[in-house]
Amino acid sequence: MISRKNLPVAALRAFEAAARHGTITSAAEELGVTHGAISRHVSHLEAVIGAPLFEGPRNRPKLTAEGRVFGFALTAAFDQMEDALRLVARGSDNILDVACLSTFAMRWLIPRLHHFTAEYPHYDVRLATDDRQPSTRVDVRILVLSSDVGTPENGRLLFREELGVIASPALVNAPLRDDGGDILTRPRLETRTRPHVWQEWSRFAGQDEKHVATTSRTFDHYHLTIEAALNGLGVAVVPRHLVADDLACGRLVAPYGFVLSDYRYVVKTERQGKRKAEHFANWLIAAIAEPDGPAR
Repeated sequence: MISRKNLPVAALRAFEAAARHGTITSAAEELGVTHGAISRHVSHLEAVIGAPLFEGPRNRPKLTAEGRVFGFALTAAFDQMEDALRLVARGSDNILDVACLSTFAMRWLIPRLHHFTAEYPHYDVRLATDDRQPSTRVDVRILVLSSDVGTPENGRLLFREELGVIASPALVNAPLRDDGGDILTRPRLETRTRPHVWQEWSRFAGQDEKHVATTSRTFDHYHLTIEAALNGLGVAVVPRHLVADDLACGRLVAPYGFVLSDYRYVVKTERQGKRKAEHFANWLIAAIAEPDGPAR
């Protein structure tokens, strides 16, 4: 049995980087070693474990089932070690960990985060934006909850989500088809993380979807869908808060306005009594209540 005193730390680091990147070349670049060094470390680790971690041709190896499980566990372990080092080096009172969806962070939170930093310059805000529950503990979590889920303990309502059809002004003003269609006949932009959003909007807006787009394009995340809309590739149904700035400056228009959906945003302080978490939650609630905020 492998004990802590003889853990192959270098091999573990090499394999974790290779598993995380998906390629040995990228792992070698990250760690500043050769491709062959990473390969030797992985082979040594496979011998120690007694199971293959990669399979397939040498120039295009893929993780085995055991490799995927082991890689995920190692990444979580190294993340925890990094967190522990930061806590010891800088002090936990200065680090503020916030978890939220990546598109919310990119499209709304990050453009406004400098206001919080100006008010609380001694906090080092770190965002976890994996679109999954972070494996490490955080101070504040911004949740998106459906109507059938209750507000958790230490949670406060931020706003109810609004959905609307958005498009670039150039696309809206371009000539439509001659068969009586409207903007809904334009190519539809869809998002893989929310595949039924068009049906949701149709139900809430009272649209029967009789005008169906002839083509559609699907993107992995909302920020990609919004970029496609900004570039005139089609029309999309998106939450209003994600495009509030673009609507305000005229880069996007919402011909049908917005309707409330079944979802609401909630801020939850994970560590009760922590002043830094309360400071961020209070600032977030105030920012959202601003004229350009989702809860206008």
